[in-house]
Amino acid sequence: MSIKLYYFDGRGLAEPTRWILAYAGVEFEDIRAPLDLPVTIPPEIKAKCTWGQVPLVELEDGKKIAQSLAITRYFAKKHNLVPEDLYEAAVCDEYVDSIREFMQAWYVITHEKDPEKKQEKRQEVLKSTKQRFFDVFESIVAKSSDGKHLVGNSLTWADIYLTHGLNHVGLVHEIDLLNDYPALKKLSENVLQEKGIQAWVQKRPLTKF
Repeated sequence: MSIKLYYFDGRGLAEPTRWILAYAGVEFEDIRAPLDLPVTIPPEIKAKCTWGQVPLVELEDGKKIAQSLAITRYFAKKHNLVPEDLYEAAVCDEYVDSIREFMQAWYVITHEKDPEKKQEKRQEVLKSTKQRFFDVFESIVAKSSDGKHLVGNSLTWADIYLTHGLNHVGLVHEIDLLNDYPALKKLSENVLQEKGIQAWVQKRPLTKF
């Protein structure tokens, strides 16, 4: 039995897990429910879900893990993307939580129908997230030991999560977020050049979200 990852037909909360599995060269079944409005989970998938929601992963032995961060962290630990040092591992968690807050800040724009209001909100969110998140992450990477990672001097799941967040928001809102942030741009380019991740991004289904 192969790993089965259940989610909607989009990147969203399951994409960091997909990137980590691709990075590790792990084959998995990418099972996608239609992302139609109103958003519903097909009964045959929902029946498997502990909390009635996706993402959900079924492991090779049939065991299940729900909740997106629990799933992503599990595979990050399994594939040596979480530092052994407890403090560094906690810092990775801190950064991932902050990246999720950054992504949530952009979510408010998604369903705005009025073009003028949407552009106005986009500029507001861009300004606030640059000050709160981009400037901080840029400084963290620039001051790191090798200038290419958030924590330590090797790839962690925090680097992958940050790159996914920037990539996802950039695609959804059709905006280049890294023009003024050379350290973040370098980190993102390095992650996207990882062989498995690069192959996944090139072949993944094209979706809006």
